[in-house]
Amino acid sequence: MNFAEKIAKIPRQIIYVIIALAIIIPLIVPIGMAINVMPQTQKLIDAIESLPPDSKPVLISCDFDPQSMPELYPMLEAALNHCFNKGIKVLVLALWPQGAGMAEIALKKVPEVYNKTYGEDYVFLGYKAGAAAVVLGLGDNFKNVFPADYYNTPLDSLPLTANIKNYNDISLVISFSAGDPGYRTWLLYGQSKFGFKLGTGVTAVSAADTYPYLNSGQLTGVFAGMKGAAEYETALAKKGYTLTSRNATKAMDAQSLGHFFIMVFIIIGNVGYFLLRRKK
Repeated sequence: MNFAEKIAKIPRQIIYVIIALAIIIPLIVPIGMAINVMPQTQKLIDAIESLPPDSKPVLISCDFDPQSMPELYPMLEAALNHCFNKGIKVLVLALWPQGAGMAEIALKKVPEVYNKTYGEDYVFLGYKAGAAAVVLGLGDNFKNVFPADYYNTPLDSLPLTANIKNYNDISLVISFSAGDPGYRTWLLYGQSKFGFKLGTGVTAVSAADTYPYLNSGQLTGVFAGMKGAAEYETALAKKGYTLTSRNATKAMDAQSLGHFFIMVFIIIGNVGYFLLRRKK
């Protein structure tokens, strides 16, 4: 078998092993590939960064499920890290029933690192059905929609929520959105009517749909897919902020290296094919 035949007929088992190693090794030993922060990511980071420690709380909506967790959960964790590093208080809710579980995972992990107190520094409102009605209702009175938090504690008895009435008492809303309901619900029924600042984090396939709203100023900024999450983690690390994890950054190393070897094998296969064709 000559050279052209060898490279055109590489056993698929070898290809699978190389691709597998290219993905697994960076997850265990991060390579640290350079990640550039895109303008749409920086805009949302700057919006949070501009808030003083004594500002009104940030409202985070977890509008995703375990299927989109690899892309959106790192954004949620990074946002909590960002707010707690700056001393910003946080309210968390979900328009998806599965989103409540995603939020609870992060809220059991991140606040402990910063010694944050539940009810004073953050409150978990939980899930409420009827997404459009929820978003509209919060504009009237939070306590009409969520009379109690996720743990059935009345909001009036929690220091953070006792004096919160509506969006006027919120500095920024962020929706980590995997579909509908999601950022569009917050945009159509909330931001367009009440005028609050709205940012979003979306899956990579949905990112292009957000740019018209970003260009019009309706969205403050966008985290786009796993890369957007990695950009967020990288920007926070450069600022010297504490991070509970950098899972998106590790995943981008694996994804980038995996894509690189896939392209290499495509090129090798085509070179072998044309050499064999030329020989014939």
